[in-house]
Amino acid sequence: MLIVVLYISNNHPVNAHIESCCRNRGVSDACSHALCRLESPPGDIERYTIFEARTGCAHYLTEIAECLVDGRDSSECCRTTAIQAEENSCLAICRGSSHGVNRWVRYQSCLAINLPSMYTCILRSHSNTPTPPQLLKVISKSSTSAHIQWSAPAKYPELVHIYKVHVTDTLDALHEEVIHSTKLLSINLTNLRPEGKYAIFVVAHSSDLSRKSTPSDILHISTSTINHQDGVSYSSTVQLPYDATKVTLPCRLRMGVGAKMHMVWEKRIGSSHRKVEGNRFKVTTYASEDGTGVLVSALDIRSLERSDFGMYKCHVRGHSNDYGEVHLVAHSHAIGRPPLSPPETPLECCSRAVFRAHCHSVCHVGSDRKRGLKPGNFLPQYRCLDEFQSLLRCTLSEMNSAACCIRKKVPYHCLGMCDSNYELTTLNGYNCLEHESHVRQCQIEAINLRPEAVSDLHIRTEVDTTVLNWEHSDKAEVKEWFH
Repeated sequence: MLIVVLYISNNHPVNAHIESCCRNRGVSDACSHALCRLESPPGDIERYTIFEARTGCAHYLTEIAECLVDGRDSSECCRTTAIQAEENSCLAICRGSSHGVNRWVRYQSCLAINLPSMYTCILRSHSNTPTPPQLLKVISKSSTSAHIQWSAPAKYPELVHIYKVHVTDTLDALHEEVIHSTKLLSINLTNLRPEGKYAIFVVAHSSDLSRKSTPSDILHISTSTINHQDGVSYSSTVQLPYDATKVTLPCRLRMGVGAKMHMVWEKRIGSSHRKVEGNRFKVTTYASEDGTGVLVSALDIRSLERSDFGMYKCHVRGHSNDYGEVHLVAHSHAIGRPPLSPPETPLECCSRAVFRAHCHSVCHVGSDRKRGLKPGNFLPQYRCLDEFQSLLRCTLSEMNSAACCIRKKVPYHCLGMCDSNYELTTLNGYNCLEHESHVRQCQIEAINLRPEAVSDLHIRTEVDTTVLNWEHSDKAEVKEWFH
């Protein structure tokens, strides 16, 4: 008698779900087929060829990592099964992150050696590890306590042995973290600081504590007794005339623990928000490369419509409790009273802002007509470079263009060249010169939206009367004069 035993793999639904996730996140067909199938990781040669420039798969690693893990953190398994422990630059993939990819040579070496064992760990987690807790919210709070509640994971809630609640004091310079454990779906946090601010997330652990979910959405709370908006960590207002045809809105947020490098934009419609999508909209997002953990994003809106004006919300994917608000307002200079005094010139503003006398040359470098200003020569001597930000604030305040520079992917640490609301530090100044052409293009965009100065001004004085005449200025809505 012949007995045939059939083994049926359950991996196909997992692979189909992951590959579909990758495609839905914008990963190309070739990269989805090669990297989003856990049961068949790329072979020895393909681990190099798949990341060649012609495929562009390296650009999708964030999306690929998030789809692969699907809410599980297999870091411990990946670490202990790695072929070479010292080749660990790419192991963040096991928790859904592309961290380390900026050191590409080491990162690719890690992938070449450890990718098969990593995929084995991640695949195993899909059947023995719960996904993150859901719907984290505040039930009640006081000046020193908060009652937090959440829902069970969407997948494998029966495997949860314990929940660990991570509480970080975000006002403290050291960002001290305290971890609480509970088997319940809620916890009462006590001994919080009055007027404090905290970031809270929950991780679900199985009986083997190394098998855990990725963090839940982060909940930001304040114990302040003053009524203010919890969660709003960035706000700005962008003013445009009603007849404008396009606009770019900026946003910047701290990524926080477990954050994904993906910014979501939503438009407020009544009392709810609707995701911004369609042919007229384009989102550009990237992270700071200096370890500050900042995610910057720009929302491009083309063929602007009246209904596009209003309030926009930006948040890191999966972290909707910490968000930014950008108010797009239709503005007319014809409405409102003119200022009592004329605006300061950049030289007046800079001379007032720079305190050290020997650095006042910062304010007028290159203004001597006998000496041409060459690209790259606009930075002052190194010992006065920290005063250069004063000049930037004075010259940029009326043509801030962070949104444009983000659209052109000017590095975060260089955005101080584009916008007076960002810092350009002493160490970063010279490193940003290679992006000067993009900065100038953005400044030109801002200038082109403004009216030309009046020309051919004539003054005629009569008895008790002074008559002014000038040529028409394009784009001028109102004219203000001071005497």
